[in-house]
Amino acid sequence: MSRRALALALAVMAGSCQRAPPAPPALNSPAEVARLWPGQAPGTESWRGPEQGADAELPNLGKVHVVTNVTVPTISVFRPPAGQANGTGIVVVPGGAFRALPWDLDGLETARWLTRRGVTAFVLKYRVRPPGSSAPAGDGSFDGFARATAAARAIAVADAEQAMRVARAQARRLGVASSRIGMIGFSAGAMTTMLVSLDADPTVRPNFAVSLYGALLSDRAPPKDAPPVFVVAAQDDPQVPPARSVEIFDRWTKAGLPAELHIYRTGGHGFAFRAHQQPVYSWPAAFQAWLAAGGYLAPAGG
Repeated sequence: MSRRALALALAVMAGSCQRAPPAPPALNSPAEVARLWPGQAPGTESWRGPEQGADAELPNLGKVHVVTNVTVPTISVFRPPAGQANGTGIVVVPGGAFRALPWDLDGLETARWLTRRGVTAFVLKYRVRPPGSSAPAGDGSFDGFARATAAARAIAVADAEQAMRVARAQARRLGVASSRIGMIGFSAGAMTTMLVSLDADPTVRPNFAVSLYGALLSDRAPPKDAPPVFVVAAQDDPQVPPARSVEIFDRWTKAGLPAELHIYRTGGHGFAFRAHQQPVYSWPAAFQAWLAAGGYLAPAGG
């Protein structure tokens, strides 16, 4: 597990693992929160216990609110201000090494950025549990991490695919075009996003995909109608080798699919949309330009 992921996990495991005190007012108030699955989420019927939350202090990022032991996955809908929605929606998939979710950093702050630009955000709270004594241990390498988290990653992918189904089913009611629903993922969430983008079933694939400091953990070739991708990483990322982001770009390019890649000299890992005094902080402007070039910021049908 990476140092960042370990900090996230330790934050929610510290002390008696009690819930964190009430958090300050959220950056956004969701219009609604819905369960992903009609009953117990498949494959984790034995998972029990309340969701846990705590604050972690992360280098260069400050305080981050973390949740874990998510046994009931949900999707939280954040809508743009009245009259500003443009008909685009994005499913937001937080990171956290498949053990915990940095809920404000990856989730709420992303929703705030998107809704200010007219995009409806569907923030996914997928199933995660803190590592136990029986959890597979990696060898400290990225490949070891990938092997150790294969089972947890499959659960995240199942929830992300279900989130796409829910978003498309509710699109018309929410004023979103079902053909303009993308997915953005951070770290583990980006690995999840890329796997969903490879799915053979077009009904669960996003219409466009965004990977921040992620990887493509599959040998499958992208489908001929795989979504265009926007890929971001930092050269000095200590957790996920930036070459993994280059690989995404290369595989899309070799398949003749649209892809855009941004590698910044410094920025580390886990920067998301939070402001830093680092070159990487120019990435949101590049992302906004990419969305605009794809027509995703113009009114649907306009």
